[in-house]
Amino acid sequence: PVICLDYVASADLRAFLVKARGGPTVRLIKIVIKNEQLVLGAYREPSQSWDRDYDHFLLPLLDALEPCYILYRLDSQNAHGYEWIFISWSPDQSPVRMKMVYAATRATLKKEFGGAHLKDEIFGTVEEDLCFQGYLRHMSSCSSPAPLTAAEQELHQIKLTEDERRRVATPTGRPKTEISVGNRALQGLAFPLQDEAKRALQQLKQKRVNYVQLKVNVEKETIELVHTNPTETRELPCRIPTDSPRYHFFLYKYSHQGQPVEAVVFIYSMPGHSCSIKERMLYSSCRNRLLDEVERDYHLEIAKKMEIDSGEGLTEEFLYEEVHPKQSSLKQAFAKPRGPAGKRGNKRLIKGAGENGEDN
Repeated sequence: PVICLDYVASADLRAFLVKARGGPTVRLIKIVIKNEQLVLGAYREPSQSWDRDYDHFLLPLLDALEPCYILYRLDSQNAHGYEWIFISWSPDQSPVRMKMVYAATRATLKKEFGGAHLKDEIFGTVEEDLCFQGYLRHMSSCSSPAPLTAAEQELHQIKLTEDERRRVATPTGRPKTEISVGNRALQGLAFPLQDEAKRALQQLKQKRVNYVQLKVNVEKETIELVHTNPTETRELPCRIPTDSPRYHFFLYKYSHQGQPVEAVVFIYSMPGHSCSIKERMLYSSCRNRLLDEVERDYHLEIAKKMEIDSGEGLTEEFLYEEVHPKQSSLKQAFAKPRGPAGKRGNKRLIKGAGENGEDN
């Protein structure tokens, strides 16, 4: 069949695109092809920052059988107004002809919307390509920097604050904070451990306690002890707060191949967006320096380090599989490939030197 390459935007879509480009009232526009025209499929108004709205708005609009175009507005602007991402969705399960129609119409839509408004373009065939993490992976593979998320804007503010602190000597002598916004990475904050927290970690090393929960005091910029209540594995989910992040050190006791085993497990719990951006970023950036100190100064060998958003699913079976993954415990034996089917011919005798040097 002949595929028409002249699909154009309907009058209603053109009017909507003009309205969307002119102000911040639209976050997302879904465009589909119906009756040989580009038409408005759906749209969403902004709720939060662009990075928080992204997965919540975008993913439910991706049909597993039908391609579409999506224009997604960022919070940044250039000389022409707000910047947008042009997203092409072409799922693997959709008919080949439909994929070709959308591919042939992509340039038409970009021209209709205005290329000067488009900061980036991304193409995907599965959700993992287009989700927020997928977009960040896409940007990391490109030379141009990704737009600042709300969290990164907070990091930028932290960086400015730390730059100012470097100009003034601090009486605490706290190590300097190394923050790099350009490559989207925090090198780590070194908040000091409170004395009670130090004692608790020493007690964990001595196996006088089997659980230590720590928190970051954002105002004092210290890491403090929450509690060391005795904890069984079945009680561990109840120790995970639902409204605030925490660091957990747990002496996990279990049986492996019939033998009793003990292993220290580190759990970093972060309950999503119920926490402030600053709190989330401080916990994330303090984690590695804390673990380095625990392993270096307290000689605690961490068998497994994990990050969770809730205590749900933190079961005995889950912990065991994390500490002893099935893949790592079994080695796949090399299987000699089978020879060709059918008659292989007569066996051959190979002459060689015998035990005393004679021919066999």
